[in-house]
Amino acid sequence: MMSIDGTNGEHGIMDAVRDSGVVWEEIAAQRGTEITTPNSYLLLHLCLFIHLVTVMAHINIAAASVLCASPVFPRFNRRVVHWGKLFHCSSLAKFSSNSLLFRSASRSGLSSIVSSASVGKDVGSSEVSQEEAMKPYLWPDKKRPRVCILGGGFGGLYTALRLESLTWPEDKKPQVILVDQSERFVFKPMLYELLTGEVDAWEIAPRFSDLLVNTGVQFLKDRVKILSPCDHLGTNGPNTSGCGGTVQLESGLVIEYDWLVLSLGAEPKLDIIPGAVEFALPFSTLDDALKVNDKLTKLERENFGKASPIRVVVVGLGYSGVELAATVSERLEGKGVVQAISVESSILPTAPPGNKEAALKVLNSRKVELLLGYFVRRIGKAADFTSSVDQSDVAAKDNNPEQLVLEVQPTEKGAKTQLLEADLVLWTVGNKPLLPQLEPNGWPFELPVTGRGQAETLETLQVKGHPRIFAVGDSSALRDPKGKLLPATAQVAFQQADFAGWNIWAAINNRPLLPFRFQNLGEMMVLGRNDAAITPSFIEGLTLEGPIGHAARKLAYLIRLPTDEHRVKVGISWLAKSAVDSIAAVQNNITNVLSDS
Repeated sequence: MMSIDGTNGEHGIMDAVRDSGVVWEEIAAQRGTEITTPNSYLLLHLCLFIHLVTVMAHINIAAASVLCASPVFPRFNRRVVHWGKLFHCSSLAKFSSNSLLFRSASRSGLSSIVSSASVGKDVGSSEVSQEEAMKPYLWPDKKRPRVCILGGGFGGLYTALRLESLTWPEDKKPQVILVDQSERFVFKPMLYELLTGEVDAWEIAPRFSDLLVNTGVQFLKDRVKILSPCDHLGTNGPNTSGCGGTVQLESGLVIEYDWLVLSLGAEPKLDIIPGAVEFALPFSTLDDALKVNDKLTKLERENFGKASPIRVVVVGLGYSGVELAATVSERLEGKGVVQAISVESSILPTAPPGNKEAALKVLNSRKVELLLGYFVRRIGKAADFTSSVDQSDVAAKDNNPEQLVLEVQPTEKGAKTQLLEADLVLWTVGNKPLLPQLEPNGWPFELPVTGRGQAETLETLQVKGHPRIFAVGDSSALRDPKGKLLPATAQVAFQQADFAGWNIWAAINNRPLLPFRFQNLGEMMVLGRNDAAITPSFIEGLTLEGPIGHAARKLAYLIRLPTDEHRVKVGISWLAKSAVDSIAAVQNNITNVLSDS
């Protein structure tokens, strides 16, 4: 067994106990107790040994408040931190280096938490309620494997459903818990249809509890705080018994797992330029889509009957920017002006030619102003710009100092900077992956992370050096056989979820793991209520656009919805809406014919 001071054998342990006796003498002296005889010292060391073990086993001790108040407590804390390493994969042992909990029977009902960032540093103390104290998650079965999935996006939810669909031996079917900060799964490619009214929120953002009601997957709404893996390669490989690590959540719950899936997605990166955080709206989550819809509705009401148009600026002309510009321009229908900015010299730089041509055709027909080869320097209010720019350059609507203004600069040298007015700024540029913070002093257990913040993974989707951790979607940095990073798209996350689920099955059943191979099925994009573009990869040169592309896209996504039950409900809803729209269109045509006659 590994000793406290890093040496092998029992002498290292006894030396540590003997050293810690000095600390105990100081504490005893404060309490007025004398220790003089050798037998007393022997008994004292034995008591200290038992005392340290019971602390690491989460047993309440009445002397905790005395220890916390003692000036020599830092020395005692260092001993406890080292003793924690003897208890491999205990939830408290893993977190002892950054938060060691002592529960005391205080009259106020509060517990003291003594925090230490690393061994040998001074500690500080604070008081929190018992509800916030760390507590272990109790798995229903102590024998079956435990799988923890962090993030309920395409990668996380579909991995959980894949695990549920596989055939397992009776004693090896894993217990699965899915953790997400939201109570709803969001089918992000169809958020644009919320702005046009084609879909309802429940259709593309069902609750996890409803999706998982007929499965064995447990859902927990919480945020990830600290990840403490203990499966570093050569320490605790797939064929070694013992857990893979622990996850601490913001609620204080500590989940001990055998297998972990990282699928935390990404969030918009708004802090690139001044003013973006305060004045721009992203379009990435259900809340974002609802905020944009509410803002558009408010602008439409305020500008009703006015001559001045609503001005919307979309920053970025990748897939998200183009889809948003096309959808918003169709919704405004002459009541507003949409301007779209891109630092590139063309829209959709990575899209197939068919999709690019279809998108340009739609944007031009709806008079979307494209500012190609420009980048935004800052966003602010009109009052902020008049102090540094000539007043004539900012023609604020109705001389409103609260009017939003964007300063855009061309990439071409010598070209003049422009100022654009806006009632609404939509941001679609940049994102940053969300990976959990690691336990301090976790070496050699750190996750290898790229400069963009993604975990580096093997072809099997295992994080490099961590055979019990899988990463999918935005959390994963995986290259194809040609060395090119796979894009962070829903299509990639779909396929990775299938492989991650299968490889966890294979690892638990001691089978070889499969290398992930991405199959590009093509690219789809929505361009309004009845417009879309689909370029399948298996038919070269074919692009479905207009109403046909729109119907094909909705059918493809209907098939990709998470569960059979949800697909049936959504399919019936869409069919009913389509019937109502068809009847309304026939009535309008009849009315127009009669009025002309």
